[in-house]
Amino acid sequence: ALGFSDAVLAGLARDGGLYVPREWPHFSSSEIRAMRGLAYPDLAIRLLTPFLGGEIAAPVFERLVREAYATFRHEAVCPLVQTGANTFVLELFHGPTLAFKDVA
Repeated sequence: ALGFSDAVLAGLARDGGLYVPREWPHFSSSEIRAMRGLAYPDLAIRLLTPFLGGEIAAPVFERLVREAYATFRHEAVCPLVQTGANTFVLELFHGPTLAFKDVA
């Protein structure tokens, strides 16, 4: 099993697939409610921190996440725009290259 840093640096697994965590973090209903309304970088920090396994210090990780999203041209990073009564579009083109891969 690889740790967080090794998996990120390796990219794809040896078989060409993606790395999948052995265990998924669990968030209680109250924790999920507390995340409502968080700015995108704050939400990313909260959701990704359990996967770090202590490999990256919290202040360092927070700085990295904030720097990663600082170049996005929209405050919401990926705004969800309502285009009809029950239709929404998630805009993934506000990143530095204007491509969905900025958030992939």
